[in-house]
Amino acid sequence: MITVNEMRTLLAAVIAVCGLAAHAAEAPKPVVEVKRPPIQPTPKSITVNAGDMALTLQSRIIATDPRLEAHAAVLRDEILCITNWRLNIVAAKDAAGAEKAGDIILKINPKIQADEDILAPENVQLVRTRNMAHTVSVTDKVVVEGWDVRATCEGTASVIQSIAGANGKFSIPHMTIKDWPHADFTAIMVDCGRQWIPADALKASVEACRLFKIRYLQLHVGDDQGYSFPSKAFPKMGKGNGSCCGGIPPKVWTWEEMEELEAYAVARGVTIIPTIETPGHHAAMARNYRHVFDGPGCMNMASEDLYKGLETIMDEMLSVFKSTPYFDIGCDEANWQGVGSGGWGQVYKRRHAVMFDPQPARNPHELYQVHLKRLADMLRKKGRLTLAWEDFPRDDRLKDDIIALIWYPHAVAHEYQKAGWTTITVPWELGVPFPAWNMYMCNGSVLKRTDRVLGACRPMWQMSAITLAGPGGWKTGGGERQERTWGPDTPIVEEEYRKRYDLNNKLADRLILPVRIETEGINFGNLYFLGGQIGFGGEMKVSLSVVAPTGGQIRYTLDGSEPNAQSPVYTQPFAYKKSLLLNAALFFGDKQFGSVTRSRYDYRDIDGFIPDWELTGPFTKEGITGKEQYDFEFPPEKGESVKWFPWKPNALDPTFVRFNDIGLDVQGVMYMRTQIYSPKAQKARLIIAANDSGKVFLNGAVVFNKNVARKMDHEDTVDVELTEGWNKVLFKVNHERAAHTWAAKARIRAADGKPLEGIKTKAE
Repeated sequence: MITVNEMRTLLAAVIAVCGLAAHAAEAPKPVVEVKRPPIQPTPKSITVNAGDMALTLQSRIIATDPRLEAHAAVLRDEILCITNWRLNIVAAKDAAGAEKAGDIILKINPKIQADEDILAPENVQLVRTRNMAHTVSVTDKVVVEGWDVRATCEGTASVIQSIAGANGKFSIPHMTIKDWPHADFTAIMVDCGRQWIPADALKASVEACRLFKIRYLQLHVGDDQGYSFPSKAFPKMGKGNGSCCGGIPPKVWTWEEMEELEAYAVARGVTIIPTIETPGHHAAMARNYRHVFDGPGCMNMASEDLYKGLETIMDEMLSVFKSTPYFDIGCDEANWQGVGSGGWGQVYKRRHAVMFDPQPARNPHELYQVHLKRLADMLRKKGRLTLAWEDFPRDDRLKDDIIALIWYPHAVAHEYQKAGWTTITVPWELGVPFPAWNMYMCNGSVLKRTDRVLGACRPMWQMSAITLAGPGGWKTGGGERQERTWGPDTPIVEEEYRKRYDLNNKLADRLILPVRIETEGINFGNLYFLGGQIGFGGEMKVSLSVVAPTGGQIRYTLDGSEPNAQSPVYTQPFAYKKSLLLNAALFFGDKQFGSVTRSRYDYRDIDGFIPDWELTGPFTKEGITGKEQYDFEFPPEKGESVKWFPWKPNALDPTFVRFNDIGLDVQGVMYMRTQIYSPKAQKARLIIAANDSGKVFLNGAVVFNKNVARKMDHEDTVDVELTEGWNKVLFKVNHERAAHTWAAKARIRAADGKPLEGIKTKAE
């Protein structure tokens, strides 16, 4: 007989064996691959779980606080651009208990804190704080909570970057994020004083800042060439503007455009910082108000009228840009040596002293320091901290009054830090490979994490609206530096980062520029970076399209003016054979959606270009200079047998033969040959260009011979006579100096310059 205890032991053994057997019989669980979304900048903390939340047309955006309702509308439009779905918004008054699966819920939670101290403005002081953090939780719904409105906006930027879609279905991965900016000051600077930047292009820049969590947009509103901000007190400001870089001279925005821009930025968590140039780069301000803003080489810093005028301008700007804690007073590249001369200058100097000095100001150097202190005190009373470019005369007693933007390519930031200044890193060039750079590397200065580095800015000097805000433009350029300002210790795997960056650049263009421009024709690429010109030759076919949202009309202009509800409606592709400034935008009725897509195309006459060539060379001769080898007759010139090889034209620009493209860059001579078929004997024009110099033979006779170095944009025209049938052309191209362009091209036209009928070419 089995006892009770023995029975229990036996049952336990059976259960254990059965359990093991059952466990052994289970199929192995598949490994679920969890793909991390391409969020940029990289979050401080992110956990991605298996599964995702389906985003559908029934999903809603719930603003649980009235302060978030404007941002909810922004988020709705962004999702519309991605999905072509217009989600409903639940207002704060209806938010209680309204949440359901698939919704995106926006909240403000001032209890959320960062895990590190952040240098930031608070009550017109810079303090270390743990505010500004946000969290994102994605389960069956998305919940974004931020310390304030801007922090919530930064959280939704991560959500937008995480939306995945295929075949009309969209989802957001299950994940949790906690994130915050390492630095308060993350910025891009737009130069509105050199070329015309329409308010619409500024909005495009704001949206790019929003997507990459760039917190500030600096508006450099004036310079020597032009001034853009509207002034009620100085209504002639901006009259007579000029420009640089071959661009459109700056115009003056309207007051309403600036108020709308401020609201647009605030709804996206972006703050606009106005910048005026003092005391130098002031010519546009002084042009019509010399008695107020002009002086000996720069603004007259020994004039009370100047400070009354500057305070008036500041008050006007700050009445519009109410959200900014900063104001930039310029202070770079000023010729201030003559300030303080004359009788009134002497009076001013007796009345003003440098901070803490017992004696009055004695010279222009000290007058400049008084200028800095006066403007900083003026702005502090208005609740703003003062920024200035580093080129001012440094006085360490001003370290608590001025935040220095370190711009010039000199290693000086560490000197400012040692003296107790707060600095912002603003290099034009990083100076090191991108993966090695962060906001603590400033033009050769390597700063400590404990230094008073407020952040970093990417300057966008002198750019046109096309370069700044066009497709693929620099509006997204700040996103790269942002990666290493938002998280300076985030490790960079460059290949992975570049893929993520490219994805988000494409996303930015889709969100910002709903109209896509495509062209067919001979495209020479970007002719001048700052102007944004694209060269093309022959006839160019232009097509416009919209991916999402659908249902609107594309309206466009060809003269550079801003499209509006009365502009022509695009219906089908069109062809052009002249220069044009193409602006296109999407309209629903009389309301524009998104920003204007901008392109500039500069037409180049290429009619009759010869694409078919055979090449031979390079030929060189020792003991003579590059210029002298032009006169030496190499075998092809003497009719001797040489090996020829075909030229394969560049797909973008088949009009040039670029020897550099086939790895040739020596002091030497190349020969090109082709044949031109003419249906009859006739006079014609041969139009040629060579870098450096060239000699041309037609049917064995020299028709062009100039040993003069020139660039490819210089063309020579030669009158020639074609025989009936095939005409042989031999083109000698000399390269005097290595390490620069080596190229040639040729066109054949009628004697009157018109197209030549019946012409054919072949490379042999």
